[in-house]
Amino acid sequence: MKKKQGSGRFEIHEGPVVKRFPFVHSNTGNIMKKIAVLLLLICSLRASASLNETLPPWHWACPLIADMQTAGLLQDLNQLNQPYTRGDVAVALIDIGSLIKNSKVLLSKGQLERYAKLVREFAPEIQALKTEDDAERLELGGHLIGDMQKDSDKDMKFRGIYRTRIHVPAGRSVTMFNAMNFDQNLVHDDLYMGKKWRGIVGYTEQAYVSARFGRFGMKFGRDFLKWGAGRSGTLIFSDAARPMDHFLGSVTAGPFTFSYLLSRLDDWPLTPRLADSLGGTRARRYVSAHRLDARFFDGRLQCAVTEAVIYGGVNRSPEFSYLNPFIFYHGSQMNEANTANTFGSIDVLWAPANRVQLYASLMIDDIQIEETGPGDLEPDEIGYIIGGRWTPNGSTLISAEYARVTNRTYKTINPWETFMHRNGPLGHPLGNDFDLWQVEAGQWFGPSVRASLSFTQIRKGEGDLFSPFDMPWMDYTVEEGYSEPFPTGIVEKRQIIGLQLRYDASAHWGLHGLFQSTVFDQYQHVENRDETQTFWKLGLWLDGDVIFRLQ
Repeated sequence: MKKKQGSGRFEIHEGPVVKRFPFVHSNTGNIMKKIAVLLLLICSLRASASLNETLPPWHWACPLIADMQTAGLLQDLNQLNQPYTRGDVAVALIDIGSLIKNSKVLLSKGQLERYAKLVREFAPEIQALKTEDDAERLELGGHLIGDMQKDSDKDMKFRGIYRTRIHVPAGRSVTMFNAMNFDQNLVHDDLYMGKKWRGIVGYTEQAYVSARFGRFGMKFGRDFLKWGAGRSGTLIFSDAARPMDHFLGSVTAGPFTFSYLLSRLDDWPLTPRLADSLGGTRARRYVSAHRLDARFFDGRLQCAVTEAVIYGGVNRSPEFSYLNPFIFYHGSQMNEANTANTFGSIDVLWAPANRVQLYASLMIDDIQIEETGPGDLEPDEIGYIIGGRWTPNGSTLISAEYARVTNRTYKTINPWETFMHRNGPLGHPLGNDFDLWQVEAGQWFGPSVRASLSFTQIRKGEGDLFSPFDMPWMDYTVEEGYSEPFPTGIVEKRQIIGLQLRYDASAHWGLHGLFQSTVFDQYQHVENRDETQTFWKLGLWLDGDVIFRLQ
């Protein structure tokens, strides 16, 4: 079998090699009948296609897709560069369907059921790809999450997240999308930036126009972004961050995809001392980034190289050197009079077997090579993630991950160059000065129920993204040297046991539950202060759309 990629579509060419997965369903006739019924269902649908609409990280299909990828399926999707579009997922499902139909891939009963559930969810996009339906539509939708929550000794409370969405697909190539988020959980978040009114807050979570023409893609507006590997978070851009307004362009050539991002972040308020010296009360902030992704061996080996720069200042305008997609940002920063904070990262994901995925990310903020003066004694500012996932039978999943980010990473002496947006990290959700161990075991029961048990240990030092950038090494000579422990200061240690259950009954409703028990040592960095906290929630989610044909 030979697979050819081009213009976002896949062609299957028959050959002597049979690609078989280790989860074999013995009754091939039943599989063929089910696939035939699914294809008949797709061809009979008259629904709306959303080829360029992105799949948000909270969508019920995301963990299902990730688990199937661990089993060696849906490898056509670039796991290191997300979010996926609904069209991307539909193409990958069509590809797997063709392999199943021709007995090139044999699935277990549970895998086939979960594949069928995804086919039903993405049936409008599959239909559009097969029939080239260009009918224009207006979609109005909503998503509700309602949770009963309880923290340790606190009273039980209800917290809701209410999302609205408006989607206008303008033909097959262009999508206009808007989603509002009204989140009661943020009312008690001291770091939330925005208006709080009558126990609820609201903001525009997504608002973009997206287009794809052959191998070229672009997006302008506000949307989620995830670059890199990691389950606890990623090191450059994490989808746990508040979506930022940005321009994103991409071009694909064979196995390579080049991406280019520009964004203006929220302004950074200056202290009175800085305001007096710099002649302004707020500093403007900008981010530029470029990335090269590569996929080999039918997606079993995925890797990427990224460089990003954050810069700004009072009345500072975007600089042409950082607007250039093809320039080396760090080299430009070294040769320019104005300051900036540059990052580089390498991401690798490898599937050595159909049931195993291994991944790693390395991010470098600043490292010292020479030792010519006290400034060269600065500790390295880096982060890395190493992890793996294994599924022994297609329904059971076991994962493990280690993440570490050193103190002062994501920061410089200029506070507006901190890699943050709206008071939250753009990179790993824990910021810096921490390390994390996490192991998890998950089990699927049929196509809709997933249970998981996890253990996480976090060591968090006193360094964070909000504290000033200190330079204690400047008080030492090269001969004396300088070193500091990791993590720094009084280290808070957390041990978290979590039990999670999801029942996604359909594309329109589901139930979920979570229980966590956290044991703290040196809680909030206070010596000999130990504490145990529990948290649980039970919730319901609902989702629905109303579709209007415009022609």
